[in-house]
Order: sequence, then C-alpha cells, then structure tokens
Amino acid sequence: MSVLFSPITVGGVTVKNRAWVSPMCQYSAVQGQATDWHLAHWTSLLNSGAGLVTLEATGVTAQGRITPDCLGLYDDATEVALGNYLDRARKLAPAVPVCIQLSHAGRKASSSAPWFGGGLLTAADGGWPTVAPSALPQRPEEPAPEELTLSQMADIAQAFALAAHRARRLGIDAIELHGAHGYLLHQFLSPLSNHR
Repeated sequence: MSVLFSPITVGGVTVKNRAWVSPMCQYSAVQGQATDWHLAHWTSLLNSGAGLVTLEATGVTAQGRITPDCLGLYDDATEVALGNYLDRARKLAPAVPVCIQLSHAGRKASSSAPWFGGGLLTAADGGWPTVAPSALPQRPEEPAPEELTLSQMADIAQAFALAAHRARRLGIDAIELHGAHGYLLHQFLSPLSNHR
C-alpha cells in the first residue's frame, strides 16, 4: 500500500491517511461568525475521505481578519458559532481530526474579497485601520498601516494563545499558525514589510 494511504501520528493526533485538506478561505462569515455556508462546506470536507481537515485562516482578532467576511475565533460569539457549526458538521460525517489555521493579516487585513480585487477597504466600505511591523503599505496606493508597539505585539501574541484555548475547548485536534502569504507573522520576517 502507498505511504499516502497509511496512518500517521503527529503531535499525538493520529490520522488515517496523509491526504489532508488545506485551509481555504471562504469569505462567508458574518462578523467573524461561522454560517450555514460553513456547515455545508465542513460537512462536505469531513466526508471527503481526507485524513485531516484544516479550517480556513481564522482571525485571532477582529482587526486581524483578512476581509470583513473572514472567520474569527476572538470572542464568545465567534467561538459559539464556530463550535455550533463544527459540531453539527461532525455529526454528519465519520470521525476525522480537525485542524484550525489561526491568523492575523496585519497590513493585509481589511481587504475586499479576491473577486472584488482584494484591495484595502476604506472605512466607508466597511474597512478598518491595519497594523504591521513597520508603517509600510501593502500597495503603494494604499495608506500605511500603524506600526505596532511592543505592547500591541504582546496583545496579539496573547490573542493567538486565547484563540488556541478556544479551539481546544471546541475539540479541535490541531492548530496551525499562518506564517505565510504576507500576513502578520510573515511580515515580521520580510524586509519588504519590516524595517525595525
């Protein structure tokens, strides 16, 4: 049998095969809260035969969401909604480990959905001020983000920890920190976004 279809244990989580579902942003949340769309999407993925399903990039703060329609796990309302829909999806599928990708978009937050161009939203369009390691805009035509203070960095680190605790309470089996695609953790690693 191919190794792809053999079980593996990673960090105490055993999966039945190595075909895992990567996180895919759905841009279908309301104020960070999961919706009926997520129920249908997650139920489908949990029934796909994959060994593990990873939920989409999930903002650890409201300000850290990529778009206004992105999933969050930063307060009681987002936790209850995510837990409700995930529990319902799990009841309609075989037992499959679930991972969640925790994220903060930094200067790429407050953006429109990709099919609307993905650009920074103004306050009039439902956007909000963004933050980053340095006050360098994502695109030349966009306003610069606020440069994070040490205190704000500590608050964001704490937000990641609190979101991880919320995920654990919901029975989520694994956590992935989003450190790519030019989002906040990646911004700290790049001279394009960090001049500190």
